[in-house]
Amino acid sequence: MAEPETPPTAPARLVDPRYFAIVLVPVLIYVVERLLGDHFMPTDLPITAEVLVQNQPWLEAAGRYRFLAATWLYGALAILAALLMARTLLQPATKQTRVAGFGTFFFVLFLAALPTLLGGDGSEGTHIYGIIGSAVFEGALAMGDLPGCASPTDRWLMGTCGDNPVLSLFNGVLDLINIFAGLAVGGMIVNMILSLDDRPCATVEEKAKLYAENLRHMRQQLYLSGTILTFGMLFVASWIYWPLPLIAEAEREAYGTLLRSSALFAGTYFSLLLLSFYLPVALILDGWVRSLAKQATGSDGGDQPPNIEAWRKSHGLTESAGDYMRAGFAATAPILAAFLGGISPLSL
Repeated sequence: MAEPETPPTAPARLVDPRYFAIVLVPVLIYVVERLLGDHFMPTDLPITAEVLVQNQPWLEAAGRYRFLAATWLYGALAILAALLMARTLLQPATKQTRVAGFGTFFFVLFLAALPTLLGGDGSEGTHIYGIIGSAVFEGALAMGDLPGCASPTDRWLMGTCGDNPVLSLFNGVLDLINIFAGLAVGGMIVNMILSLDDRPCATVEEKAKLYAENLRHMRQQLYLSGTILTFGMLFVASWIYWPLPLIAEAEREAYGTLLRSSALFAGTYFSLLLLSFYLPVALILDGWVRSLAKQATGSDGGDQPPNIEAWRKSHGLTESAGDYMRAGFAATAPILAAFLGGISPLSL
């Protein structure tokens, strides 16, 4: 009796380690954002706590609910991004692809978590909330309290209560968010780069199927990245708008203008961050598809004959560089809508 044949093993995912250098583009965006913040942004706007209403302290809870909800959701999505990346890398893949992928992920995670590791909680020097006025932010949060914080020396889930326990909550959550951001951005970047799978194929038809699968994977990662960064923007807006319900009616419109401008800067950063690792991958894939189409149809690349487009269409490879650009900007649309005023009505 003949033994059953063993099915052939699928070739392992192969991504040239050089492509993981794409991570340097979002790192550059991050460095530019930090430079702009350190050298061009106000460290603490001179807005006094007198603009706060004093007879409705319960309005602080409105901002806290939004902040905690946004934190919870963003943290869950960040973990999801990291798990999806790990699942992809733990599928059949070459050793060099796996090492480069995990190495890139932990590099981004370390860079994002560095402020937390260095104790950058804002207790010394400038505060992150100085861009909307430290006195206003601290005064608004001081109206709230935390269960178990009867005195400044009491300890709760995230450390010492301090004189302003809700502010201590904010600083503690920011430390966690740095780590969540590393998980999210690291997972998104690596998973996007894994779309550049170029494993050996026996025929042009097999290579076309591989590129079609790469494009499908890239689109999935684009939509996931757009979703995660949109909710990252929601998190930023949740703490920026936290004091707004407590601002006196006479000052609310003027102060709201400041908050919308602050959200504009954050939204621009998130939009550029998404495009910084999506567009390089998309343009590289577009070049591969063009070269394969010319090879399959015998085109010399002069004038594009009709059979090239027909071949691309028959293999699900019709998207062009312009389509990739439109898809990238469409993915940033929710982020753009957020900082152009889409979130602010929820905060008024």
